Amino acid sequence: MVHRPKSKLISWAQVKNLNVMIDQKIILSNININLNFGENILILGPNGSGKSTFLKLLNRSIYPLIERGSSFKLFNKENINIWDLRKDIGFLFKDMENRVNKGVKLKDLIISGFTGTFNERYSKLISKDDMKNVESLIIQLDIQNIVDKEFHSLSDGQKRRGMLARALVYRPKLLVLDEPFCNLDIKSNSILNKTLLKLIDKSLNIIYITHSLESILPLTNRVLLIKGGKIINDGTPEELINSEVLSELYNISIKVIKQGSYWRSIV
Repeated sequence: MVHRPKSKLISWAQVKNLNVMIDQKIILSNININLNFGENILILGPNGSGKSTFLKLLNRSIYPLIERGSSFKLFNKENINIWDLRKDIGFLFKDMENRVNKGVKLKDLIISGFTGTFNERYSKLISKDDMKNVESLIIQLDIQNIVDKEFHSLSDGQKRRGMLARALVYRPKLLVLDEPFCNLDIKSNSILNKTLLKLIDKSLNIIYITHSLESILPLTNRVLLIKGGKIINDGTPEELINSEVLSELYNISIKVIKQGSYWRSIV
């Protein structure tokens, strides 16, 4: 495993000797890692390796096994209020779109980031300042012309930008994204990529999963490789995004090419 000096970095997540079991099966084992402010982190690994489970630890939708010698801290706390957590971390998971009820308009979906409920009635209860922030996000993400449309009538790219706006309503310090580029066409992928880069430029830190090397954000500065429920490597993009390392990760011959600030893969 590649080890990087992190003595000058401040951790927002501290994981020690952590195991996660779901349906009597160990999904993550012996996880030891710190996640730090100032890092934009990419997670790579085969399907079923535990990548999404690792991210779900961060939004507290799943919990690790409680064992002697293990600990899991967010913002230096082992116990954290879920609403306080949402103010510090914005979450965008690929399965969220499927949980939106039919008939919900995009604007109400964005506002539900405050309430947790997809209901127009609750949208009318938020403060004027919060509504100003919503309006600002709508402009920032260029979705003004679709905010009054039903969410499920939108394209995948439009849905994803709406979900991103929802994740940003509290102006979080961090953004956690589970396969944000999944099912996007070339144009939508490019729009989302540029949008995320602008957010990083505004000091938002991002941790994300992608299966497409072409979608790796140029400002990514740390890569975690997960396989078989374990973090098998931790390093920089220069160290880990190459033919040899990724061929071993995926058990298939992969040729990795870097063009400018972006990567491509040829199998």
